[in-house]
Amino acid sequence: MSNTGNLDDGVEIRDAGGKGDGVFATRRFRLSDTVLVGRVVGRLEDNTAHATQVGRHKYVLMGGAMPKVNHSCDPNCGCGFGPSGTYSFVARRALEPGEEITFDYAMRNWSIEHFPSHCQCGSRLCRGRVTGWKDLPPERKAAYDGLVAPYLLEMDREAGHPG
Repeated sequence: MSNTGNLDDGVEIRDAGGKGDGVFATRRFRLSDTVLVGRVVGRLEDNTAHATQVGRHKYVLMGGAMPKVNHSCDPNCGCGFGPSGTYSFVARRALEPGEEITFDYAMRNWSIEHFPSHCQCGSRLCRGRVTGWKDLPPERKAAYDGLVAPYLLEMDREAGHPG
């Protein structure tokens, strides 16, 4: 995985059309490159609209460009998790300059409670709404192999979900 120096090297925040701000690549990223490195700027007691889940019952606020990365039901990035529980965005495929960086919010959240019911990603695999990991179909879970939070896999096993 590459991306050294500034945590936000190679990306910029700009308008993403009708979705508000988004994060866009300013350089090429290869498959498996680290696109953004996570940085915790605060801890939270509960899940909120601005929270990032980093453990079964652990939520944080992330800094830098991370909070501006938009959801997609067919994302170009996944989550790479470090030993501290924070995560980075890792390219699921090659990314070109100007391409919006996206990830599926279900890759880090068991449930989604603080987003509009209608998904705005526009991908051909759009589920119609932003869902958490517990509500993903098995084929989407399989497509995200290795790029989701470990606590979600554990919670899936405990809930008796196939996987």
